[in-house]
Amino acid sequence: MSLFSLTEITDKAQNAFKRFPITLLWSILGTLFCIVVCDDTTNDLFEDQLDTLLTLILGISWLIGTQFFIEQQKKPQKWWFLKPLVVVLLLLFWWMFPNAEHDPSPEHFIRFFLFLIAGHLFVFFAPFINEWNKAAYWNYLKTIGAAIIRSGFFSGVLYIGLVIALVAIDALFDVYIKERRYLQLFFLCLGIVNTWIYLSDFPRNILNTSDIRFQKALEVFVKYILIPLVLLYLLILYAYGFKILIEWELPKGWVSYLVTILALLGFMVQVIINPIEKSIKAWTINRFYPWFYWLLLPLLVLLFVAILRRVFDYGITENRYFVLLIACWITAISCYLLLTKNRKLIVLPISLFILALLSSFGFWGAFQVSENSQIQQFQKVYDTVLSNNKVASRKQLKQIKSILNYLDDREKLSELDPITGIAMVTAFKDTIDDDASYRYNYHWLDTQRVIDSMGITLHPDEFRNNTDYGDRYDFYGNFFEGRSQFIKPYDYFSPIQLNGYDQKPYEIGDFYVSFEKDEIALCFVSKTDSTEQYQVSLKEKLLYLRQYRSSLPENQMDEMTLDFENERILGKLIFTSLGYEVLENDTIQLNHSNAYLFLKQ
Repeated sequence: MSLFSLTEITDKAQNAFKRFPITLLWSILGTLFCIVVCDDTTNDLFEDQLDTLLTLILGISWLIGTQFFIEQQKKPQKWWFLKPLVVVLLLLFWWMFPNAEHDPSPEHFIRFFLFLIAGHLFVFFAPFINEWNKAAYWNYLKTIGAAIIRSGFFSGVLYIGLVIALVAIDALFDVYIKERRYLQLFFLCLGIVNTWIYLSDFPRNILNTSDIRFQKALEVFVKYILIPLVLLYLLILYAYGFKILIEWELPKGWVSYLVTILALLGFMVQVIINPIEKSIKAWTINRFYPWFYWLLLPLLVLLFVAILRRVFDYGITENRYFVLLIACWITAISCYLLLTKNRKLIVLPISLFILALLSSFGFWGAFQVSENSQIQQFQKVYDTVLSNNKVASRKQLKQIKSILNYLDDREKLSELDPITGIAMVTAFKDTIDDDASYRYNYHWLDTQRVIDSMGITLHPDEFRNNTDYGDRYDFYGNFFEGRSQFIKPYDYFSPIQLNGYDQKPYEIGDFYVSFEKDEIALCFVSKTDSTEQYQVSLKEKLLYLRQYRSSLPENQMDEMTLDFENERILGKLIFTSLGYEVLENDTIQLNHSNAYLFLKQ
């Protein structure tokens, strides 16, 4: 028996290419594209070519699933049109995804992940859409798992081995190997080697298998790893549930994620043990169904309470939408598995596949529902603040800022115009393109400036009683860009950064200059005599600037200048950007600062 057969490897490679020509061509051309782009130092694959990269990633699973579906049809030739249709849809995704000139919003990335998840789920049930075979389906899932592990292991070992070889050549022969070569090698192993190995051993006649091939290693994995993890999560969640009942408090939002993980882990165990759950001599496997689902149902109440509490308080966002959607799906699947005698596990991936696609568009989808909910939340909080003479609590201010940033990230800020009576985009964005989509050249929003313009102020009691947070002031932008500054009578000029972190002192003239965050002062220390020190306090200036909030009038730009003088030095500090918080008792926390320092000694 030969351990290595070149003929066998080449035969499998040829058969895989004949069976999956479009998929492998897509993978090969995509890999070569990534390699070429990485070799161009003027082009960034993960920024300039992000739309193409995501489209290439998306195409693999959809093309594989389409091929599996076509192969199991009685007349496969009648379904050939599906392959070019999938390619057209992928190109449509590429065309609609923002290019390098316009940064994508979170909506575009979320939609990509939904399509990616849907494509992988499609692979899990594609051959069984027309015909159901319990044994064949279980063997098919096992084949997928084995193929993923095998291809990942082989391509991973190959990549590590080649990397070590390149490092050895670099070290032993003094041959400089560029860092990007390792990334190109990664694309080669992942895009071509991994995909080719994954597809090389898939059986063609998937529906014609009836024997269950359940290995001992799989039984050990379920009995001693997966089921103990399920029991551990059940124990933790039930203990937390009893804690809530005793203390009579609402559950924390984080618990929803743990319940979701528990449910998905339980479904995974159910899929693995389905064909042998009653025949195998293992108590934990024999009793897993239905006891897991009966124990899961009370925890679903905990899940809904946790997520609905956040929804009622802060409205729906995409994250809460999907957690709520998954909670409904888990409940429906649990009831289906408990109440249906003729259970078909294919219902799990098909139902999740449908939800992933449906939630990606439409007025019922994650994006429209979340946008409408956040606008309603803004209206609710804004009306409450107006009824209180535009005086807001800290919680209300935080929620308003959160909604502003949320809508700004999704380019929906103008939806608040009817509520605020302000043209939000034109008033608060730095630069706006002429097209109707008003994509921004600058992607930050000064939320404090928006709140100041609406005339909303923080309740004084909230400020006095809060020891952790204070009023924040941000003066963004280079106020003195394009304005020349006379260096005379100063000897030295240097741009400096001031923040609350430790940083290396600046060397300016005969002094080391550093920022003392505890004193909120510039410290000048002589290079020749460290005992010769001078401090310039910035605190009074920062407290004075509070009157302008974050909106400095054009005719008041000189207020960003601080002149100082003592027996040894004469100086001027011009803030070009500034951000700080004023806490209780006028304590100042400087978050960031850029400035020009002029010095005469």
